[in-house]
Amino acid sequence: MEFMKRIALISFAVLVGCQGASERGLPAATASERHAARMLEGGRVDEARAMFVQAAQQSARPFLASIGLARCGIRRGVWAETEAALQQAYAWAPGTPEATDLLGRTHLEAAKASSGGRRRQHATTASTLFSSASRQAPELPSLPYHAGLSELLAGRAQFAVPLLEAAHRKDPSAEDPLHALILSWRRLGQRQPVRKLLEPLEKAGRLPGGLQSALAWAREAPSKNQ
Repeated sequence: MEFMKRIALISFAVLVGCQGASERGLPAATASERHAARMLEGGRVDEARAMFVQAAQQSARPFLASIGLARCGIRRGVWAETEAALQQAYAWAPGTPEATDLLGRTHLEAAKASSGGRRRQHATTASTLFSSASRQAPELPSLPYHAGLSELLAGRAQFAVPLLEAAHRKDPSAEDPLHALILSWRRLGQRQPVRKLLEPLEKAGRLPGGLQSALAWAREAPSKNQ
């Protein structure tokens, strides 16, 4: 897609700019941006979109409003709108690791909502952005999980595993990294690691219901190379 080629060039420029950046954090959200974000999370997508448009018109550097518009486009399934908003977000990105992480999370949201080539391209871009953010600020919340999930959605389960293992070690009680890690092992056809992770949880009565079928799969006769 021509859009993703443009995004690749823009993201490269953003990442190069990030290498020497000493600033941290995101721009302060305006009252309109905060209100629009609350509406979006409440499912009032069209109202949120209208308010993000207004916020973008009122801001000298509408990075957060552009991110909001991209997320509205994702929720609406209007990809031309999403892509235009993402281009604006890149244009106004402040070059901090937090901004790079937010761009990555927006691409990851797009990957989760799409399929096929669009999913892979958004996921691959997200992975690149998370990698850059992690070099500058590895302490950013949920960064290993988001990076691992982007690799998984890009079709690279083998690269997702170490990232998701790190996320699981960091917070063993969090179910999302565990689910993504188990899915990665299943994509790779590896039963033994799945059993090693899930059987202790089953014994302790803490196996998430959604992973019962994964444990049953792991207990099936393994292939010769496992």
